[in-house]
Amino acid sequence: MLNQLQWIGLKGIPGIKLLSSSVFLAVSVSIGFNTHVGAIETITLVFNESRTSVPFSDFETFVKTGETQRTNLQEFFAKLPKVSEAVRTVLTREIVITRPFSERNFRNPIADFLVLQLNRVLTPATVPSNLEPLRTALGASYKDDQRISMLELLGNFPEKEIVVQLPRIERAYNRVSAFVERVQPALETAKLFLQDLVCDCPTTSTISEGKAAAAVVEVSPASAAKAVKCP
Repeated sequence: MLNQLQWIGLKGIPGIKLLSSSVFLAVSVSIGFNTHVGAIETITLVFNESRTSVPFSDFETFVKTGETQRTNLQEFFAKLPKVSEAVRTVLTREIVITRPFSERNFRNPIADFLVLQLNRVLTPATVPSNLEPLRTALGASYKDDQRISMLELLGNFPEKEIVVQLPRIERAYNRVSAFVERVQPALETAKLFLQDLVCDCPTTSTISEGKAAAAVVEVSPASAAKAVKCP
């Protein structure tokens, strides 16, 4: 390790000052990012012309237990008893997510459908068109058990405030759930098909490669998945 005198001497070398400043900046940004993730504090519930804001911790307790000490939350849902029950049910339902959706931290064409559907319901209060907080929440929710729920997404939202459009919440959940259930089996089937079709075995000559390619072309659709096999 450098002692104090050596460090003082190094500070005089061009570039060292810039390097130390860069390291300090990187550490500061990292610390700031880590404390920001999952920092949701306030949730604003919107149903047509009605709107109310409460601490997220109180709303989370209400969703899980059906009870709340918040007068404004009681009054809000007292006018919407059916909505209250539906919201609590939908928010706690889990959707199993597999790897094709989560690749590149939910930044891929397949995951875009999920993000856009959820963004119609769960939006940042500051920049509604910004999808990055939602992608971050998806990644954090998925990481633990490869499952997500809307309540979990809310808890992992990297913003201090979020706006939830209640009339759209059940529809968004149903669309996302149905999309995942229909697409995931197709993706798994395609993946297995490609794994069987593509052979990574070593070849000894160009001629052998040509024969393998010809075999793939001539194979019937029914046996395409098993056409090419490594010796």
